[in-house]
Amino acid sequence: MTRKNYRIRGSKDNIIISLAGAHGVGKTTIFHLLKKQVKDNPKFKFFPERYKKNPPFPFGSKDKQIAFRSEFHFLQQLAKRNKNIKNFEENYNGRIIILDRTPLCVLIYSKSLFLKEKDFNLIKDMYDSVSWRDDYVLYLTAEPETILKRTIQRGSLEKIRKEWNETEMDYLKNILSFYQKMLVSKKQKKKIFVLDTEKLEPQVVLDKLKKIITEISGYSFKKCLEPPSWQMNISRFLK
Repeated sequence: MTRKNYRIRGSKDNIIISLAGAHGVGKTTIFHLLKKQVKDNPKFKFFPERYKKNPPFPFGSKDKQIAFRSEFHFLQQLAKRNKNIKNFEENYNGRIIILDRTPLCVLIYSKSLFLKEKDFNLIKDMYDSVSWRDDYVLYLTAEPETILKRTIQRGSLEKIRKEWNETEMDYLKNILSFYQKMLVSKKQKKKIFVLDTEKLEPQVVLDKLKKIITEISGYSFKKCLEPPSWQMNISRFLK
């Protein structure tokens, strides 16, 4: 059997955790911090929120038709990601899979943009047609003023932020309101963890995420901090 076709099998099911939250709350920052910390650890697998860095339509547009197209496009991207997750699960188990965003975010943003009812129903029908793979959701939140400040501090994409209305307070408050109604308050099949990031540095948020992962999976992050066994053996040999 070639290395390419070799399959690593384990005794446990994969655990899939989605990070959710409004733009600017720090969700993607935490996603990349964790990915950087565990590096090439085969226990972890990371899937980004989308595969196209430059979407064909601006997210958050006030134009209802453009907003519909952008959210439909985003949902297609997440459906593609979901297919990739399922393909991964055919070959691997016992893994901790981290997702940047939960698919429900598309419905929340679509509601926040007040799409026409027929357009929202099309998105909802497509959402309902997919068997989404995420078991747990970690919802990051903070006060609207804090999130807006974080969004502005990112700065490097200022033009896009304005085009996507990410610096508009009313839009942000609508999003937070619908997250509360559609994710936090509503009973979900998946378990929801809510993490208030107000006044918390990214590293503190990351540590809290790691504790949740340990609680869910039993995985110890001390393994990430230990040197490889071969390195430890060399160190002992040199003493």
